[in-house]
Amino acid sequence: MELDDVVPAPDHVTARSREIAAPPDVVWEELHKVTLSSLPLSSVLIGVRFLPALVMRQGRDLPLDRTFVDVLPIPLLSSEPPSELVYGGLLQPWRMLGGEQAPRLDAAALSAWTEPGWVKTAMEFRLTPTADGTRLHTETRVAATDATAKLLFSGYWLFVRTGSSAIRREVLALVAARAETRAPSPS
Repeated sequence: MELDDVVPAPDHVTARSREIAAPPDVVWEELHKVTLSSLPLSSVLIGVRFLPALVMRQGRDLPLDRTFVDVLPIPLLSSEPPSELVYGGLLQPWRMLGGEQAPRLDAAALSAWTEPGWVKTAMEFRLTPTADGTRLHTETRVAATDATAKLLFSGYWLFVRTGSSAIRREVLALVAARAETRAPSPS
């Protein structure tokens, strides 16, 4: 599955990549082992984002013992070990408590969704073999379903863009460090 299958015409795109001196299967395993508690900066940033819900008792505690790939706010659409994970869903992240409960949609239904008041969001982790190991790439695409949602998300994004990028860098760095520690040394 490709991100073009889910959000082909995004309003916002964020992408990060890292070359890792380890084979894809090792990188895949380490990506799936990263817990929120192993990401100190990310834990703080995610906690700040969900503080209103925690204070108002509208949310659960932060799942620090769960893996990063299991706590993403959008559903997993496709998993092809050890090469890709694709997530996709509807969000209203500008709302203090996260907005309405979104329906769970497959890639085709999400791509076709037009109901106003939402952003369609897709995220992937793609692992590509290289001569020296693996390129781990993450990309997130967001497309608003109407002008109001686009304006609201753009305002929200001004405040969270830097933190979102920091979370991606922290995840990629941790996966790289762990995978390279496990990888066989060159002969």
